[in-house]
Amino acid sequence: MKIVILAFNIGISKNGFVNGPGMSLYNFAKFISKYLPKIKLSIYTHIESSSEIPGVEIKTTRYATDLLNDIKSCKAFHCWSGLINTFLTIIRLANTYRKPVILGPNLLDIVDFKKEKYFLKNIEYKRILTVNDRLKYLISNKHVLLTDEIESFIVGPDLDLWSPPDKYGKYILWKGNSSHMVKDIGFAKEIKDRLSQYEFMFMGDGKKYKYNDHIDDAKKAYLYISTSLSETKGMALMEQWAAGVPSVTHPKIYQHGENYKTGIITNKDIDSYCEAITEIMENSRFRADLSKGARDYMLNKFDPKLIADQYFRILNNVS
Repeated sequence: MKIVILAFNIGISKNGFVNGPGMSLYNFAKFISKYLPKIKLSIYTHIESSSEIPGVEIKTTRYATDLLNDIKSCKAFHCWSGLINTFLTIIRLANTYRKPVILGPNLLDIVDFKKEKYFLKNIEYKRILTVNDRLKYLISNKHVLLTDEIESFIVGPDLDLWSPPDKYGKYILWKGNSSHMVKDIGFAKEIKDRLSQYEFMFMGDGKKYKYNDHIDDAKKAYLYISTSLSETKGMALMEQWAAGVPSVTHPKIYQHGENYKTGIITNKDIDSYCEAITEIMENSRFRADLSKGARDYMLNKFDPKLIADQYFRILNNVS
């Protein structure tokens, strides 16, 4: 069974670009390759990728003839991400050949509503996937769609890659692209100044880090703080939990975990964050329990086989 996936990017791009949607697709493709080998993925991206996955074809949309032939022979067509005009044309081509079309989970988010509306108006599709349940209902309400057409589909990190280390360090980790205002690194810096007795590590502060190179240091963090104003998913948090690194976060990050299981969920103000950080840093037994709780949370809720099984059910429902 061949599935054609169209996406803005996957994994790590040739120019070093990496983001949450691209890593989610990369992880998803690995999960499908491992647990559903009868499904053959042909992935076409807007940005050329340097990532490779055994048994998975990854090309750019410049391979127009290959893309056309794959569309003709596929069981279903899936546009993962990339709200661009070129992709609209390609989806309409899939419609021409009567292929069932799946959209998302990183395509619609209500941010560019007019463009999304135009996109949806000019294509036919069977199912929309989203990265969380809240977004599912926002999309349904804003675009006047039945919720039966929309489903949350959350792809977590590679749990083997993000396994707990043999030993943790004593530093508090913050990571992200500091140039994005939504990440609110200024808030994290205020916390650092207030809690000068602790060591902090900032990844992405003024200089982008290479994804593969940062994993070892990130996994060894004693605690992770997420200070974003909001997140529709929070892949960075999920990676840290998978490695057994508890977090301090707040409810406006959708995947904020479970209070006193994956870490502490608190108000987004300096006093509340400092209090939560100190509570974890000063109690090693508490921190150890949170570490186990974070890893168990990821194993129970984001098992790659469960994700593969959900996708197989989706394919059966749209075909």
